Amino acid sequence: MSDDSVDRAVLQATVDRLRAEVDGLRAAMRTRGVIEQAKGLLTQRLSCTPDQAFEELVRRSRDSNRKVVELAAELLGVAAPPEAAGTEAEPESPPGPEPVPPPATGAARPQPPSDGPPPAEGFAARYHLAASALASADGPDDLARLLHQYALSPLGAAAVVLALLEPDGALRLVGSHGVPAHQVSQWQRIPPRTAVPLTEAARLGTTVWVHSREEFAVRYPDLTGEDLIPGRTVCAVPLRSGQRLIGAMKLGWPEDFRPDAAATRYLSALARLTAAQLVRVVSADAEGFGPLEPATEPWFRAVLDALLDPVLILAAVREPTGKVVDLRVEHANAATVDMADRTGEDIVGHRVTELYPGMVASGTFQQLLDVAATGTPYEGQIEQFIEVVGGRVHASCMKLNATPFLDGVLVSWRTHDEQERRETQLAQAQRLARLGTWSWQAGAGRIACSPELRRLLRLPEGSEGLEPGIVLAAIAPEDRDEVRAAAARVLAGQSPATAEFRLAGLGSGAGDTRRSLRAMAETVPDTASGGVVAVRGVVQDVTAWRRTEQALTSTRSQLAEQRRKTAIEHRAVQALQHALMDVPRGPHEPGLEVAVRYLPAEREGKVGGDWYDVLTLPNGAVLVVVGDVSGHGLRAAAGMAQLRHALRGMAYTGLPPQEMLRRLNGMLCHERSEYIATVVCGLLDPAVRTLTWARAGHLPPVVALDGSVRLLGLPDGLVLGAAPAARYQSAELPLPPGRTVLLYTDGLVERRGDDLGSGLDRLLRAVEEYRAAELEGCLDHVLRRLGAPNPQDDTCLVGLRLH
Repeated sequence: MSDDSVDRAVLQATVDRLRAEVDGLRAAMRTRGVIEQAKGLLTQRLSCTPDQAFEELVRRSRDSNRKVVELAAELLGVAAPPEAAGTEAEPESPPGPEPVPPPATGAARPQPPSDGPPPAEGFAARYHLAASALASADGPDDLARLLHQYALSPLGAAAVVLALLEPDGALRLVGSHGVPAHQVSQWQRIPPRTAVPLTEAARLGTTVWVHSREEFAVRYPDLTGEDLIPGRTVCAVPLRSGQRLIGAMKLGWPEDFRPDAAATRYLSALARLTAAQLVRVVSADAEGFGPLEPATEPWFRAVLDALLDPVLILAAVREPTGKVVDLRVEHANAATVDMADRTGEDIVGHRVTELYPGMVASGTFQQLLDVAATGTPYEGQIEQFIEVVGGRVHASCMKLNATPFLDGVLVSWRTHDEQERRETQLAQAQRLARLGTWSWQAGAGRIACSPELRRLLRLPEGSEGLEPGIVLAAIAPEDRDEVRAAAARVLAGQSPATAEFRLAGLGSGAGDTRRSLRAMAETVPDTASGGVVAVRGVVQDVTAWRRTEQALTSTRSQLAEQRRKTAIEHRAVQALQHALMDVPRGPHEPGLEVAVRYLPAEREGKVGGDWYDVLTLPNGAVLVVVGDVSGHGLRAAAGMAQLRHALRGMAYTGLPPQEMLRRLNGMLCHERSEYIATVVCGLLDPAVRTLTWARAGHLPPVVALDGSVRLLGLPDGLVLGAAPAARYQSAELPLPPGRTVLLYTDGLVERRGDDLGSGLDRLLRAVEEYRAAELEGCLDHVLRRLGAPNPQDDTCLVGLRLH
């Protein structure tokens, strides 16, 4: 081995030894505070010197085979449980001991289990170990690492992040442990209105638990991608330095974790301890992180003092649950003088409810509380504020704005006197009403006008007043004579006068898109001479009204035309239906009783495509058909006529019902008709007393005999015009004497808001109720019980009976 290699090996060994010594010194420094406090406790209890107290600690360590620092932390834990660290006292230093009896000499306390959280009595010892360790942290990341190592790992926590509150309510990540680097980078700054546990804990001031990823997805549905903290259970805890909320920390557990009361108090104590150390390490590196509290910085106060309007920084006052119940004045700039003439020095440190009870009564105070609770800025309107201070009533007209600022609100306001308030309201009213005011004094060469009038006339803003020639040039040439005539009438004393005109520009005729204005004027007469002293008036934009009138007139014309066309079509459809229903039906078949009812829809213009046919064929058979074409109006009636005549022609060829429907479907599909149709088609053979029938998507016929009523079973058959390859089947129904068959369209049983099954049940009950023998009476009874006619659809009902 060469000399250089030997030298490098020796140098490396020296560096490793020095690094190990430094790490050992750091570890010793983290535990030295705990040991020193335990020595002081034993010195007081045993009335011995510090050296003797340390020898006692060493002896107990040797007897129990435990580390000295663990025994020291345990002694302090018995004397100062973590609840003391969770009080309102400042947590910068560990709490002092309580006068409780010391443990017996040489007694060994149980070691906390390594695979679960420590018992309740072990939290205090763990707290003191963590306090000593965190005091040696030299940065936020180091603080997060030590917090996990000494305080959270016994609870099973796998990750921790630390975040500081920024002035606008956002959270900025400053330290983490156990979190992937890419996640820390993506979550470096969390906007204030982002719904995640960290922002909720900072906004509400309370601890937020989420015990599963399923619960996380339900509570935060807008969050996409990976969560900041890995694991199943997450917890966000607010961080406070004294009473001031400075941020939040978030913890993660890989499995389900539900803390008991002792663990909850332990986490609360750790939060205050962490907040104190975070303030220390961040303040030590202010150049990298910026001030925690800008309001305490001289440069920030100098900026506020340079503003002309009053500015207050209000801190949130919260209940133990985290609800914001009041606001405290933390700082007031140099311009602050309230309506009771109190300066910033007079109001700093006081609550808003004490200073301004009138603001509480008016509801403005609640708006400020909402800003602190939700982070949503508030911009008020000019309004009257009234306060009673020292027995005197103080009133002022102000506009108040508020924005979230750290754990509180930044408020500013501007005072407006009554005249300014009225002018503001008038300008706002003119802008909303698109109305401008003007006036002219006798002998003056210019017309005084409001800013809104210049905007209406599309004139540039300039010096006060307008020359009459400029105003006249802004008017459309074809309307200028009318304006001149109106002006002449006013100057002659004829008041008031009105003129409507359009602005000069593009557009003419019926499609004119120019804006329309209406001018109204009245005179101010001279009571002595009777002449005109002044003329004043208003100009309003009436373009929207004129366009609405034109649109309404056009709509009325279109509606009248549509009504005329609808009436013509309705009469045509009715004429066509009557013509179709009145076609010859052939010679009457002896022994066959037929009754028919056809009721158009009650609603005018809703004539549909319902139809029926009863035709005696040359061979003695009787064709019975009931159908319904989709749609309404003339097109549906024309389709009905086409199907009716085609079906009649096929019946004369002797085809069975299923074959007639198959060919009828092929015809519609081939022609690509714009409608579909349902049909029930039957051939009644009086000689053998049978009805052979088939259907195409139609409702089943009803049969009744001797008080028994039922629906016929449905043979296969798709609606006509839907599929070229549709197949149709037929069924046979015997017709003994007295058996009644009813065929109908859906208008009989369907009603809006009701299901079809209920309508069919009502039909069966209605037929069953009728006990008389007359077929005509049966149809009338059914129609009456089912509430015919249907307001929305035609109703067709055909009854058959073979004697």
